[in-house]
Amino acid sequence: MVDSRAAAEQSDGAGAMMENNILNGIGACFEACCVVCAGCGCTPNLATVQQEHQGIVTKFGRLDRILPAGRHKYNICSETVVPISLMEQVIDVPHQEMMTQDNLMVKVDAVCYYRVEKADLAYFEVNSYPYAVMQLIQVTLRTVIGENTLAEVLSERQKLNMRVQELIDKGTDPWGIRVTRVEMKSIDIDNGMQRAMAAKTEATQEAEAKLIQAKAQRDSALILVDAASKMESNPGAMKLQWFETLRIIATQGQNTTMIVPDSVDAPKQQKL
Repeated sequence: MVDSRAAAEQSDGAGAMMENNILNGIGACFEACCVVCAGCGCTPNLATVQQEHQGIVTKFGRLDRILPAGRHKYNICSETVVPISLMEQVIDVPHQEMMTQDNLMVKVDAVCYYRVEKADLAYFEVNSYPYAVMQLIQVTLRTVIGENTLAEVLSERQKLNMRVQELIDKGTDPWGIRVTRVEMKSIDIDNGMQRAMAAKTEATQEAEAKLIQAKAQRDSALILVDAASKMESNPGAMKLQWFETLRIIATQGQNTTMIVPDSVDAPKQQKL
């Protein structure tokens, strides 16, 4: 039983090898027939690889070679040429809802820039690498947003962008893809949360303004107390200040009548 199965497998392998050799032979004959048309560039066994691209040549489903930019001959019966772009690609990640560490909902959209560095890995290691990169970006964004509070997400966007890029680049490395940049274009929160944050900010600013005003009044009172103490010990200073006050009143330019004493003396201390 085992011998018959092995014999059948050996027969199938030999048949497949023979079929491959036949196809290679047909392709070679076709290539020879097309030599006449090669001068005008219309031969069908020529593949053109554009600049900033590489051509993946598969032979019966297996990687055979990688073609640089230019025109190349290939066996049309046994080989397939697949162009892979090496240019920087852009993925626009649409709005998606995410939960922050403090259980608040935000909507984030982002953009990712990447380029293929190893065309063979991008073709063989992942099925549809643009779709795979898109899914990886969305999952990574959710993970990073979930690790931070809303305040950190809003205030440390650049730090989060670098963290997302690092994680995505690590995930795409086995695919021969390098992520060059990730940017969160917008971070939106619902109207109710916006009103709550605005009210909190307004209350904080009002409290800070009252605190500043109270400190200013305290400092002003201390200055006045110090000035009064010095004037009390020096009656001449009191009179000079009085004259300065009269000068300011006189320069106001208003048609008003004010009754003031002709002089002012420092209060005398009463003896007990």
